[in-house]
Amino acid sequence: MFAGVDAALETRLGEVLAQTGLKLRSSVDGRSVFAGFDEELPDLLLVPERLPDMTAVQLCQHLRLNAATRGIPVVVLMQAGHEGHEREVLERGADVCFCVTDDPAFLLFRIRTLLREYGADSAEREGVVFRQPMVAVVTAVGGALWTWPGESAEPASAASLQSNGGLPAMGAAPALVEMLRRNGQEATLVDDPERLELTGGNTGCAQADCMVVDLACPAFDGLALVRTIAAFRRRTRQCTRILGMVERGQLSSLKVRQVFEAGIDDLVDTDISPDLLVARIATLVRRKSLQDEVRREEAHIESARARMALADALRRVNEDLAAANRKLIDAQAKLVQSAKMASLGELAAGIAHEFNNPLAFVLAHENTVKRSMEQALQAVREADTAAAEMALSKGSERLASSLVGLSRLRELVASLRRFSRLEEGEFRRLDVPETMAMVLTLLAPKFGQEIDVTCDLAAPPELVCQAALVNQVVMNIVSNAADAIEEKRERSFGGGSGAGGRNRILIQSMLERREGEGGMDYVVRVSDSGPGVPPDLQERVFEPFFTTKPVGSGTGLGLATAYGVVQAHGGSIVITRSEVLGGACFTIRVPYRAAEERRGEYVA
Repeated sequence: MFAGVDAALETRLGEVLAQTGLKLRSSVDGRSVFAGFDEELPDLLLVPERLPDMTAVQLCQHLRLNAATRGIPVVVLMQAGHEGHEREVLERGADVCFCVTDDPAFLLFRIRTLLREYGADSAEREGVVFRQPMVAVVTAVGGALWTWPGESAEPASAASLQSNGGLPAMGAAPALVEMLRRNGQEATLVDDPERLELTGGNTGCAQADCMVVDLACPAFDGLALVRTIAAFRRRTRQCTRILGMVERGQLSSLKVRQVFEAGIDDLVDTDISPDLLVARIATLVRRKSLQDEVRREEAHIESARARMALADALRRVNEDLAAANRKLIDAQAKLVQSAKMASLGELAAGIAHEFNNPLAFVLAHENTVKRSMEQALQAVREADTAAAEMALSKGSERLASSLVGLSRLRELVASLRRFSRLEEGEFRRLDVPETMAMVLTLLAPKFGQEIDVTCDLAAPPELVCQAALVNQVVMNIVSNAADAIEEKRERSFGGGSGAGGRNRILIQSMLERREGEGGMDYVVRVSDSGPGVPPDLQERVFEPFFTTKPVGSGTGLGLATAYGVVQAHGGSIVITRSEVLGGACFTIRVPYRAAEERRGEYVA
């Protein structure tokens, strides 16, 4: 992009730049330059020292303040080659100063250098920290850099070099090393390119931001060294800058073309002043640091995108797992519901009897209450107060008795509704004693007068579990215990069994420490005075459709469903011989969560 360049100069430079195939765009002043950034950011800016509305220094300062534009290279066109002014412009943010009276081919090579790409982005480095800029000065005795700046410094003697490990003492030639150090940069002298280890090594040159190569040193081929460094730079995708120095008067067009094609970034001769050379080196270092920063930012962006993609993939996997888990819970709930309906079918006769007794009781008292009301009305008509009060009192007693029967019906209906709920697969806080009482209410017709059921619930009343743990597991086990006791009673023709000659079922709950690891187990034991389970069948009873009952008396799903529910809790269920009652003893263990972990959960 041209900015504020006069028409004649723009035409002359445009003809040179057009040969490179670059797309050119013109702006009349600095304001137009910034306005054009909304449409497209340029790859390079070519501006004069002073624009109509601002100086080149001001434009550079504005560019460097914005993250989107601070990496754009800026070439400042100067009318005269004043070194002091050039140094100031470079220090304020420009990348190249070019005198309009110089050979345009030199400008073309500088622009190509600024636009040169050094390969794909470098890999992201973790923990990048600030460090001082590093400059490697490659020269040796007899080179132009060794005696620069001219006669103001004397070459180091062989004795001084030997006493200093082959390096000149501080203050001796080459003076550039000490000047760079005074300028706040870390400078390293490389006096033997054969020992230059670009892959690391003790010189550290592979980490240099800028390498100043003496192209006039008789001790080595500087141009070949530049080609080697440039090739390594391309291969390793680094962006180390290279500045070359030649003897005074050697900056011909042929020499410029030769060294820039070799891969050099800037070229000076020994006629340059010390301050200007340090400023130009600082410019190269700044360009390299900006490129490193851009690459790090882009690498961080790519890393963030990769992390976002990974997080999105994990989220999708979690959603799939959650969906699969919901399907498993639904399938288990349907299985539990099927087993529940089978249990209700087996209990249908007893439940019908429980409904029939209070209902018959209420219907029997209905006629009595009706007659009492008629007698009371007749007594009122005859003004017989005593007879009316007696009839009303009798009717009130019968209504109170009917209310007892209706309450029993309501209790049975509530128990059936709680038992038949479909929310068996969800984990929630469950009131174990209350749910146990509901189960025993439904099983009461099965117990009759022949079986005593005792509850000894010493464990905490609340447990985080599925409602099916009590509604199905405990109910199936207790129901099977009642069936086993009835079968044993029929075989013995009514003879009592168990402790004290009574048929008993004992339900216990307690907390026990888990063996071999920390934590507590919530334990429920159901013991009975029945015949027990033979050892060879203690594993098979949990198989689906396996039953020891006569044909038509069982589905074989009760204990299989119980086993699946306990496994869903991460627990276990085992069968042993009851030492207290002599029959079977079912022991259910599920992990118990502490009260603070259960806080805020719904209580079923």
